[in-house]
Amino acid sequence: MMRQVKNIISAVLLSLLIAVPAAAQDSRFFMHTVTKGQGLYSIARMYGVSEEDIIKYNPGSETVIKVGQELRIPHKVEKAESGRFHTIAKGETLYRLSVDYRVSVKEICDANPGLSAQNFKVGQVITIPAVSDSDPLASTFEMAGESLQESTVQALETLSSDMPEFKCTHVVAKRETIFKITRLYGITQDEFLEANPQYRNNKLRQGAVVNIPFTAQELAEQDRQRKEAAEHVESIPDSILFVMNEVKEPETPGTVKAALILPFSLGDSVASEERSKMIEFYRGMLLAIDRLKNENISIDLRVFDCRDESRSIDHILSDDRLKDVDVVFGPKSASHMKQAAAWSTANRKRLVLPFNKKADEVFDNPYVYQLNATDSYLNQEICDNFLKCFPNPNIIILNAGDYSKNEFIDGLKLVIADQNIPCTTIDVDTAANTVFNVLDTVRQNIFIINSTRSEPLNTMLPVLQIVSRSKSAGIETHLFGYPEYQIYASDHLAEMYEVDTYFYSWFYTNNMLQEAIDFGTAFRRAFSRQMILSYPGYAAYGYDTGYYFLKGLATFGNDFESHLDELKTDPVQMGFKFERVNNWGGFINRKVFFVHFSNNYKVEKIDFDK
Repeated sequence: MMRQVKNIISAVLLSLLIAVPAAAQDSRFFMHTVTKGQGLYSIARMYGVSEEDIIKYNPGSETVIKVGQELRIPHKVEKAESGRFHTIAKGETLYRLSVDYRVSVKEICDANPGLSAQNFKVGQVITIPAVSDSDPLASTFEMAGESLQESTVQALETLSSDMPEFKCTHVVAKRETIFKITRLYGITQDEFLEANPQYRNNKLRQGAVVNIPFTAQELAEQDRQRKEAAEHVESIPDSILFVMNEVKEPETPGTVKAALILPFSLGDSVASEERSKMIEFYRGMLLAIDRLKNENISIDLRVFDCRDESRSIDHILSDDRLKDVDVVFGPKSASHMKQAAAWSTANRKRLVLPFNKKADEVFDNPYVYQLNATDSYLNQEICDNFLKCFPNPNIIILNAGDYSKNEFIDGLKLVIADQNIPCTTIDVDTAANTVFNVLDTVRQNIFIINSTRSEPLNTMLPVLQIVSRSKSAGIETHLFGYPEYQIYASDHLAEMYEVDTYFYSWFYTNNMLQEAIDFGTAFRRAFSRQMILSYPGYAAYGYDTGYYFLKGLATFGNDFESHLDELKTDPVQMGFKFERVNNWGGFINRKVFFVHFSNNYKVEKIDFDK
């Protein structure tokens, strides 16, 4: 049946192209609905416009944008030939968009790997590839092959079958007249003469071959069947079309092939802190590979030294050893990331970027994984988890003057604004005299210094200790802070325990947990040295990253992206919660933990996704 289907598809689909004016193509704007974690920077980068462009057409967005808010995004002029963006409107279908924009359904799906039947809905923005005048469904039906439903095959056969001009021919018998022939076939004399105009003025002769037309009823039935077949093909639900367009990927590989491209700078005569960290990351990855080996998973790792960012890495990207890799880890510098991302797109290779918060390549490259998320993406996650941890808070902002860093604070204020959660600001310098005045006897009192620096923390910890010791019974107080607090804990651990401290972080190692103990032991045994003390710890960083991706690819192969939520590991330091930034882009890691130094002298790493 596969061969039969392929033979009829091309002929069918040309008959389905209906000339519909693509009004959306004439619009200067498309609408973007703000989602969790998005800021002006990420939205502008996503669509290749400037923040000023967005502000110009959305007054007030320079001050605040909220989840669910709609923004008018101007089309870039140069997108007309290379493609454009489209906001799905009510009643639109995947098939209808392909007709309106003169591209195939498969081309739309290929351009939007994050698009699915579940999120093809009103308000979603998708990218439309350049006009190709392709048959809307030809490639889709070819991919479906023998999985096509019989009713669809029959409809395709009906549409593809050539309609004969005449029902049949008839050889005239001796003394046979037009009247006899029309009576024999149930047609009128006018219908006969229309099919055989030469006999309007000539008589029939014995042995002549004449055309027999279809009757009016037969023609009407044929039209009905073809119309019904066309309606069947056009009404195939989007959910079915998405399934039919799923690429039939090869099975999971016997050996996962990976590459590591980092600035080891091994030829430099003077060792640097950066080189030490990159080597430590590599060592951590080797420990992950060793663990996978014990799990009967084979890994082939190819390692490249890209040196400093002043040097091109084109010679590395053209190396034959990269042709068959399943994933590349690195590089680190912005200029190298740009080169690697272009290579990744051209070769459809996964590119894991471990270190950089502003990896703009993630917004338009579906193969990029950004491990270290931008603050805007993490802030929304942190604020949501904050309210899970403290459902009834009284927030007290401690203003640190010149040390202020308000991005997280501003985001938190936005979240609590609609919930009537009290929030008070007092100065760090005068807090000792005013702090008792702002305590709430019913709510959870949460102190937050609007700075990540150590100086304001040094000032406030003694004050908060006095509060903890002197507060009335039943009053609840906590300090909430930032990832940097794990650095300061070595000097202030007792005070942070006493004031019941929480802080958020995308990485944290509790050296009292068994996985951390085992990892430290394995590192010392393998490399005969202690790990570098850094935040984050680069050995654990390489280990967690390598194990997650290599284990996932060994388990799920090229279907890895469909199983991100199912992949469970026991990381030493970090976690993974990848989400696509848009339908045509890559993935950002939005995993964040809360760490709690409790006043009963226990350390708790809180994972809100478990």
